[in-house]
Amino acid sequence: MWQVPWTPGVIAVTALSPPRGAAPAGSTQQFTFTLTDSKGTGDFGVVNVLINNFIDGGRACYLAYVASSGTLVLVDDAGDAGGPWAGSMILNGTNGAIENKQCQVAGTGSNVGYSANTMTLTMNIAFKGAFAGNRVLYVAGRDRLDGSNTDWQAMGTWTVQ
Repeated sequence: MWQVPWTPGVIAVTALSPPRGAAPAGSTQQFTFTLTDSKGTGDFGVVNVLINNFIDGGRACYLAYVASSGTLVLVDDAGDAGGPWAGSMILNGTNGAIENKQCQVAGTGSNVGYSANTMTLTMNIAFKGAFAGNRVLYVAGRDRLDGSNTDWQAMGTWTVQ
């Protein structure tokens, strides 16, 4: 049987800015996540951002950006990525906010941009007092066409004071 040659895409998490830092609870920090996909910007599927001590969505600031709809979802305090969610919003135009007991993400200043094979996801996040301590910023990307996944990448650390 003859098959059409096919090359899987390669998706990668390439940068986080800032990669480390600290700020008082309640203050807003802008985080920028950069990913690349060898098949182009139309192949981005979902970007997951998990901010916690370890890879566990419970009692975390756990977000998913769905590229096809432009929707940012914040997972609820229980951490079930399948829902129910604490909230969702469309990026690039939403002035509201979504929040759970760990963090709040402001729509103002949060956005996504594309260039060549690169996605840049920027989020304005304020951590709450109950979330104080040292946190790791994990990022995972999945492409749309063939389901390639980066798995979780520890990209930085943040201290909520």
